[in-house]
Amino acid sequence: MAKKNAKKTNLIREALEHLAKEKNIAMEDVFVAFKESLVAAARKYTKLHKNIEVDVDPITEDIKVVLRVEVVDDFPDYDPNLPPEEVEKMDEHYMLEDEAKEYHPEAEAGYMLEVELPFDHFGRLAIQEARQRLKQRVNDVERNRIFEIYKNKIGTLINGQVLRIEKNGAIISIGSTDAVLPNIERMSKDRWKIGQSVKAVISGISEPSKGTGAQVTLSRVNKDFVSELFKQEIPEVYDGTIEIKGIARIPGYRAKVAVYSRDDRVDPSGACIGVKGQRIQAITRELNNERIDVVHWDPDPEIYFRRALGATNNINIIKSFEVPGFNPPRTVVIVGDEDVGIVIGDKGQAVRLAGQLLGKEICVFSESDWANHTEEEKEALIHSQDPRTIVKKTASLDTLFNKSEENTEEPSPSEAANSDEQ
Repeated sequence: MAKKNAKKTNLIREALEHLAKEKNIAMEDVFVAFKESLVAAARKYTKLHKNIEVDVDPITEDIKVVLRVEVVDDFPDYDPNLPPEEVEKMDEHYMLEDEAKEYHPEAEAGYMLEVELPFDHFGRLAIQEARQRLKQRVNDVERNRIFEIYKNKIGTLINGQVLRIEKNGAIISIGSTDAVLPNIERMSKDRWKIGQSVKAVISGISEPSKGTGAQVTLSRVNKDFVSELFKQEIPEVYDGTIEIKGIARIPGYRAKVAVYSRDDRVDPSGACIGVKGQRIQAITRELNNERIDVVHWDPDPEIYFRRALGATNNINIIKSFEVPGFNPPRTVVIVGDEDVGIVIGDKGQAVRLAGQLLGKEICVFSESDWANHTEEEKEALIHSQDPRTIVKKTASLDTLFNKSEENTEEPSPSEAANSDEQ
């Protein structure tokens, strides 16, 4: 009999170990789920909603299902303020004498009744329910494990593999689970094949619910994606010598990254760019040739403002002033005629990014254009609702912007994908 029980125990353990390995969860969690399923099956078999426990012999490792209750002549008096479900839970540990005698003829008040319930005898329906409960519980454990793993990894870089491409996004294998990279979270130039390696940041994770696992979401347009690529490619950023103070992006087109060195001996811009631009080029390639301006952050707002506008260029700023009544704050900048193209950039990208980096709306005029306006015209221009309208009304700047309003905006990833396919 002992050999038979030992064999049965070994088979159970092997099955549970296989399940734990298959689901990639701890054996302890699987065994807890197994014990819960046995208790549910025992209650169905006995039709008793009483305290049933699963014991494991520490030496032989034999598994036993045991009904364990205290025999009483009447149930104890509980606190009348206890909710009914708590009272029912406490009643599970007691059994009246008449009922207890069915399991042991000498049972009487004060007797601790312990009866082994052989799970071989539970019956087909009870065993089937036990299997279902085990499967459900293991799935719940797996879902919770995925959530616990990734909930603290939001904003971190991962390297995954494309499993399939669907209408609304790509499904990416990231090791312990599959994540979704929605179309709106990819860059317009992203083109993948099944099995291709993809880098992205974890942008979010949904909490598991009944019947639904935790869903990990990825992004390649998130600012954190640029930040994590800097950490990967630039040792000084990774070890904290260089700090990223701010990032502004038009994903797939251009970005400005403000950096600051905690070590006076380290030039933050030079370290990020690298010898012959090798470091920044590695990041740019991953971003589908997105242009990156590295801005040397400075605690002096005036110096930082100038650098944000012109990055490494020495911009000739004639004057600048704040326009009250706008949120975010609006700043008007008058620059030398030769620098206006640098400050505004292609389709206004540079000035828009500088504004994002500084938390301002920046309106740029060339020195000659500003001088050609009357005081009344200047007041009307700087208080216009659309900052870009200010720039477009200056005649010599028309060539810096497309004539149509639509062409001043970058296409969305989905629009770009459709145009490429056509």
